[in-house]
Amino acid sequence: MTLPESLPARLYLLAYDTEKNRVTAQSRLSLVLRAAVLADLYLAGRVTDENGKARATGDRRPTGDPLLDEVLQQLAEHRPRSWQGWIASRQPTVRTVRTQLEAGLYIRVEHRMILPDRVELRDRRAVKQYADEVRAELRGPASRTEPRTAAVLALAARGEIATVISRSERREYRQRLDELAIYTGPIADSLRKAWRAKQAQMASG
Repeated sequence: MTLPESLPARLYLLAYDTEKNRVTAQSRLSLVLRAAVLADLYLAGRVTDENGKARATGDRRPTGDPLLDEVLQQLAEHRPRSWQGWIASRQPTVRTVRTQLEAGLYIRVEHRMILPDRVELRDRRAVKQYADEVRAELRGPASRTEPRTAAVLALAARGEIATVISRSERREYRQRLDELAIYTGPIADSLRKAWRAKQAQMASG
């Protein structure tokens, strides 16, 4: 199976626990996927940083991905807003990405009336192999890591996606992850701030 190109789709698949057959990190997956959308646009030169705020560049050509196009249009139509603000917005990103993956035959979704929907990978081996390839990039010079892979690792670490990188690995490879995060500009660190803010909000009730 050829994996989808978009970063949010790849991170959704990587958040799937192949042993327990379920999607993990439910409390923060929406933040991670929105950060992944911004990172995708940032790496493509469609979005730039303007004094700590996300701003669309002049390139308005379709990206080929409806979700990326939608967010790019929103960025173009609104005044520049902080990266953390875009990441923390209440857009239904998880459901949108899941629908795309279901339509692309990457996952099966059992839609249930009362219980949460059941999601199943169609090719567990391919996703597991990709996760292993991503984790392998923790060892070796950051300069040799492909920018999109670097972005996946950085966002998975900042969003604490344990199926990609464990807590102990985040500590062990902290410097390496900081180097990889540079490829995402301010996005990876803004994701960490958004997740910490959400944690504080949940803790306060």
